[in-house]
Amino acid sequence: MKRHFPTETVSVSKNGTGSSRREFLFATLGLTLTGVVASLPGRAFAASVISGSDAVKQFVTLSQVITEHQHLDAVLAARFFAAFSQRDAQFAPRLAQLALLLQAGMSAQQLLAKADSAGLHDFLYQIVTAWYTGTVGDDYHGTLVAYKQALMYQTVSDGLVVPTYCGNGPIWWTVPVPDERNGLIDSL
Repeated sequence: MKRHFPTETVSVSKNGTGSSRREFLFATLGLTLTGVVASLPGRAFAASVISGSDAVKQFVTLSQVITEHQHLDAVLAARFFAAFSQRDAQFAPRLAQLALLLQAGMSAQQLLAKADSAGLHDFLYQIVTAWYTGTVGDDYHGTLVAYKQALMYQTVSDGLVVPTYCGNGPIWWTVPVPDERNGLIDSL
């Protein structure tokens, strides 16, 4: 007893599952192109932050000299610059004045001495304080720009986790859970 199926139910282009290899490839290509197009604005923003304006570049260069950290985050520097500029309308002109004092190969101590003689000592300390504490302004209305990325935690990162409400530090859930039956605890 042999069954015969009508020709309209079996398609040569279909494999019986409702899709062909060609349709799968076109769908994959479409998703890939959509992902590439969606990532373009993010890449453009990152490039604009890194290239930035002259004032942001001056801020990064000045920050590298005064903190003696050569690998400062450019995006974080742009956020600090924006917070300072929003808080103080004279920030950019004073930054330009301070940048004129900067010379190639200058140490932080030398820059501090020149800033002191130019009357920009406190201004320079505001920048250092911002990088180390992650906040702009020391009053009640200060702006928190960075927490985990603050330089005060980087200097002791080999032995101290960034303090949070959780005793295990940030992203604590990625660390394996400690064994409850640890012999070390029983021996104490």
